[in-house]
Amino acid sequence: MDFADLSRPFVIAHRGGSLQVPEHTMEGYRVAVGQGSAVIEQDVSRLADGGLGVMHDGTVDRMTTSSGNVADHTSVTWKQLDIDASVTLGGGWPDGLRPPLFEEVLTEFGNRVLLCAEAKSSDAMGPMIDELERHGVRPASVLLQSFALADCRLALSRGWSVIWLGSTDVARAAAEGIGWIGPPAGRVTPEICDAAHAAGIRVACYTVNRRHQRDAVVAAGVDAFFSDDPRYVAGDADRRASDLFARQTWLPGMLPDTSRGRFHPDDSSWGSDASDTVHSTLMGFLAPPDPAAFTLHLDVRVDGTCRRSGGSVLLSTDDHPYRPSSRSSPGVNGYLFTVRGDGSLDVQRVLEGVATTLASSSGGTAPTPGTYARLRITVTGAGLSFTRADTVAETLTVADTTCRPVPVVHLGSAFAGARFRNVVFA
Repeated sequence: MDFADLSRPFVIAHRGGSLQVPEHTMEGYRVAVGQGSAVIEQDVSRLADGGLGVMHDGTVDRMTTSSGNVADHTSVTWKQLDIDASVTLGGGWPDGLRPPLFEEVLTEFGNRVLLCAEAKSSDAMGPMIDELERHGVRPASVLLQSFALADCRLALSRGWSVIWLGSTDVARAAAEGIGWIGPPAGRVTPEICDAAHAAGIRVACYTVNRRHQRDAVVAAGVDAFFSDDPRYVAGDADRRASDLFARQTWLPGMLPDTSRGRFHPDDSSWGSDASDTVHSTLMGFLAPPDPAAFTLHLDVRVDGTCRRSGGSVLLSTDDHPYRPSSRSSPGVNGYLFTVRGDGSLDVQRVLEGVATTLASSSGGTAPTPGTYARLRITVTGAGLSFTRADTVAETLTVADTTCRPVPVVHLGSAFAGARFRNVVFA
């Protein structure tokens, strides 16, 4: 397959799909390809001995158990680094993975998978092309990238297609013979896409991780977009009616609104650690069988005993991020259901990110510390109900139809740790 064979717009697995797999690892690339990604991205820097290492950052601090500059490593010491997967992903992957050399990527994936390789260091583009040619990789199966116009000129002079990253300068790109521009997603407009297409230039924007963002850039006319969660933005194939937290692995659409949380292997749950703020995480893989009417069952553990603390479920109309502490969550509309540390229940309507209380209980029996409360949320065309159904039976009923449908799930916590499991739509 070559890039010319792809239908547009197509998705590029940014860093291999770094929200589901350890970024820029051979293991992560294999998962991305196995999940159907036709294009995987590499960030390439030149090492001290002339080798080419694949890593996004200029240092190894964030991604490995070591510290220091990428450029100070040789090919030998590069392969001795340990990817710190448990920290960077929050669970689901073992430590001890190694960052790849570019030649390893080409050996396994060259001419088999479409590659989109960025020159991260100023001296990397020429050696990258040398390596591609040494491995006999077809130019039609590669898109090179750089923010530097000099790198783009070098790639073109040697017969390789290139994306000029960060640019919306269609006239300059056309004058240089550059076939792709790569603006940030927030700068994409229909006017830019129309002008680019009129000049024979294609547009690949970065980074698109939510479906509402995808819909906007696709409507504007992009030809491709980078995503850290390519499986989620590509379509609805992975949506399901129950969680898989017991597997302790990230699913498509588990995206941070404020934070991403982590898995808890001691009880096969997922949740947020204790903090002095409010957290929310999108569960984009969850979807009710019928968005118009459904019941959601779940178990919630709240590691706090005051009314201020709680575990919450937001049911929203789409996947805009909910950031309650910032008091700025434009586009978020739906209903927030909270079980408090003192056992009380709240139902709030959220419009453009602003929550208004519709119903609350004055206080029930607080859950026993370390145990789970069983909750049930029902949505119909006429109203909502929120039930606690463990050792305490209590229900709040609200006749409100302002926001419909509300099929998108966010799980969160307030001023306490909270854990979730057995999340199931009926």
